[in-house]
Amino acid sequence: MLVTADLLLKEAVNSDYAIGAFNISNREFLVAIILAAKEANSPLIIQASESTVKFLGFDYLSYLIKFADRFSENIPIVFHLDHSRRLETIVGAIRAGFTSIMYDGSHLPFDENVSTTKEVVKIARAVGIPVEGEIGRIGGVEEHIKVGEDEAIYTEVEDAVRFYELTGVTSLAIAIGTAHGMQKKNAKINFQRLEEIHSRLPEVPLVLHGSSGVPKEDIKKAIKLGIKKVNIATELKMAMASGIKKILDNGSIEPRDYLTEGIENVKREVLNNIDILGSAGRV
Repeated sequence: MLVTADLLLKEAVNSDYAIGAFNISNREFLVAIILAAKEANSPLIIQASESTVKFLGFDYLSYLIKFADRFSENIPIVFHLDHSRRLETIVGAIRAGFTSIMYDGSHLPFDENVSTTKEVVKIARAVGIPVEGEIGRIGGVEEHIKVGEDEAIYTEVEDAVRFYELTGVTSLAIAIGTAHGMQKKNAKINFQRLEEIHSRLPEVPLVLHGSSGVPKEDIKKAIKLGIKKVNIATELKMAMASGIKKILDNGSIEPRDYLTEGIENVKREVLNNIDILGSAGRV
């Protein structure tokens, strides 16, 4: 059952759990994620990056969105555009049926990030679609986006407050020490900075990117301090690759065999993250 992200995040803000946002690369990832959601009775967010949009195309993604709506049955799910920097992609995603958008202007000067994000919010809000914005720069590699460790910038508290007030975004991705692509093993979250931002924006769903490699207890602590959406991508790719490799190493080249194993591996990884985030049974 497709819903918009603001509905799920509002529920999470008023409770003690976070929503998992799981990136897909193809239909097999989508099936695995929804199977896990149904088993755990958990709401969740399905994400496609700009690279995935380029790989699959909007026609096929539109089909996948319709399939996800039916296959998820009574489980509320969101189909989210992740880390988009191009207005053309954002408009295409809205037309294809995405129910949530992220515009990533974190590479821009503050004023330009604000003005461009405001434009995206205006377009999306006209059709009832919520927007996630980003302030600060999260390090690591996120498919088409690479930010070196020396380029990563912690989110300043005052910048976060001003950005939220000026843009009208629904949720806010902040840079607090994590990195995309498991670039940092045992990455350390700056809990003081997170707590300061949350204290100023207590009703705003804060988003944690680059959660792979972060100790699970730290993620649980971050949820208590205002993180309400947690992005998960690298762990799923590793799970899929491991499952496929296992079958190939055993001598089978039958796609039904190795894809089934890959799906099961991804499903287990999603279930594990749902447990960590505390979203099981929240439907």
